Amino acid sequence: MRKILISLGMIVFVGAVVAGATGAFFSDTETSTGNTFAAGAIDLGIDNESYYNGALNQGTSWSLNFDLDKGCRNPAFPGTNPDTQQPEPEFIPCLFFNFDDVKPGDYGEDTISIHVNDNESWLCADVSLDSDDDVTCTEPENDSDAENGACQDSDTNPTDGVGDNGNNADGDLADSLNFLWWADDGDNVLEDHEQTLPAGPIGALSVGATTTVTLADSLYNIWTGQSGPFPAGDTRYIGKAWCFGPIQASPLSQSSLPQGRPTTTPAQDGSGNSVSGEPADGGYLCDGESVGNEAQTDKAKISIAFRAIQSRNNGLFQCKPELFPLDVD
Repeated sequence: MRKILISLGMIVFVGAVVAGATGAFFSDTETSTGNTFAAGAIDLGIDNESYYNGALNQGTSWSLNFDLDKGCRNPAFPGTNPDTQQPEPEFIPCLFFNFDDVKPGDYGEDTISIHVNDNESWLCADVSLDSDDDVTCTEPENDSDAENGACQDSDTNPTDGVGDNGNNADGDLADSLNFLWWADDGDNVLEDHEQTLPAGPIGALSVGATTTVTLADSLYNIWTGQSGPFPAGDTRYIGKAWCFGPIQASPLSQSSLPQGRPTTTPAQDGSGNSVSGEPADGGYLCDGESVGNEAQTDKAKISIAFRAIQSRNNGLFQCKPELFPLDVD
């Protein structure tokens, strides 16, 4: 009986070895295919609606553009420039300002439309004074510019933005060009519920210097009054008024405004004289009486850049971190 049991055990053992040698285990495989990483995008678009002395100015207005470096489509293309007799270019620079005969008391207003595609973003604006030059000298300017030893900069190449003495900062125009910015709701008018931004003469900057304006960062959003990014796929507006002379905010109440764009209609609140597009109709005042002859023939050039920066994984971003340093230790 013992021998029989041993024989059966050997049979079981051999069977196990044979079964193991075949490799026939129960098994299952699940496969996930097509795993990818795709980078997101932030695409900033700007358009501008510009008014000069109360009238729409086509030369400094343009439709939505996501590539300002390429320029804006030239409305005169295809065609020939009547002054140069040369073919008109297809694209021309997208300019907020292009006025070559301003007088004291002249004014303008631009409503800038800002669009950010795809992702929420922080948003900043950088304003730079590129040049402020005495291009030529007139006798009234020479007489009034005594604080600089009189104007003596006769410029033989006025297109280069630099005087013949090599100085691009000897002008007086920038000191008399005053700006007012605000978070607009898209109607071209400064109203009492809208946040104004830092304002003053562009000449407060030295030539080559840049000032940064916070539009939306981790500390403040001009459209909401709180911190928070610019919403993806949304549209926000900035109002920008300028005066060749002192400028003063004089906001209107929202209830006093009709439908449409009041900058092209008579005065709405009695503060203007019913002339179409009066500064008071836009919520600000412009006064050129204090401007003297020292700015005659001068030229100032300004750059305005908007920056969109991703907000995700960048929660402490500030447009001007040097003013509000954060301790992140």
